[in-house]
Amino acid sequence: MNESIGMNEPIAAVIVGLLLSLSAGVRMTLPLLAVNLLAFYHEITLPDNMAWLGTQPTLIILSVACAAETIIHFIPAAGTWLKALATPLAFVAGTLLMAVPLGDHNPLYQWTLAAVVGGGAATLTHLGVTGARAMSAPANVASLGIFGLIWNVGELVVSLLLAALSGLCVWMGWMAGGAALLAIGLLALIAMLRGLEAVRKIGADRVTS
Repeated sequence: MNESIGMNEPIAAVIVGLLLSLSAGVRMTLPLLAVNLLAFYHEITLPDNMAWLGTQPTLIILSVACAAETIIHFIPAAGTWLKALATPLAFVAGTLLMAVPLGDHNPLYQWTLAAVVGGGAATLTHLGVTGARAMSAPANVASLGIFGLIWNVGELVVSLLLAALSGLCVWMGWMAGGAALLAIGLLALIAMLRGLEAVRKIGADRVTS
């Protein structure tokens, strides 16, 4: 199956780009690598001005970067510190990923919307995840690193899920993507509230002990 990821329908294009950008906010290189692999193996067709994203040199670079990012994130202190430093790269990744499905549109429209929506969504998500990692440090210490391991696996799964949902939107239409975004928003809100409550309880227990 060969699908074009440059989409004429504005709603569908924005939803696909937003899902990819949110994925980049969690793990920067993973959604870029996913798009690269799909294009490299001719499962999707990239817009002409984004064709470089599906080339072999890009595949090699992204594969190395994705492996390095995954390994570093399993080192608690280093992972959080480097994640904070990489915030500008999250903006770049989100912008590129939003620009991909907008490739059939005017370049000014494409890159302006990509920077504002895609870059903004990836940056905000990245900052939120980084802040949550920092707040969960006491829980990681108290659990002897087990909490951090689970957290990093969760980040990987969430990023993969968001990237997969963007593909679902390409093949099934914007309504599937819209429903996915709504469900993700509700789940993220619930998870954030429960996570903050868990961190607060752990902190309170450490103070009283």
